[in-house]
Amino acid sequence: MTKNQLGLAIASFILLLGFMSVFTVNEAEKAIKFKFGEIIKSDYSPGLHFRIPFLNTVKLFDARIQTMSSRPERFSNR
Repeated sequence: MTKNQLGLAIASFILLLGFMSVFTVNEAEKAIKFKFGEIIKSDYSPGLHFRIPFLNTVKLFDARIQTMSSRPERFSNR
């Protein structure tokens, strides 16, 4: 492997890590950040945020009002 190829491989790897560490939250979404399956943070404002690749995972959920098509039922306290 020549010096140019090695430099290109390292630059590609650093660029890939940079893309993997950034996530965006839209106005109509909620985000939860996990570290090995444990919730770390859940109150993200809309915008650009960062995470540690391979350690943290981010799940995005729709935060818009969802309607139900079933009839509401009464709950009695007996």
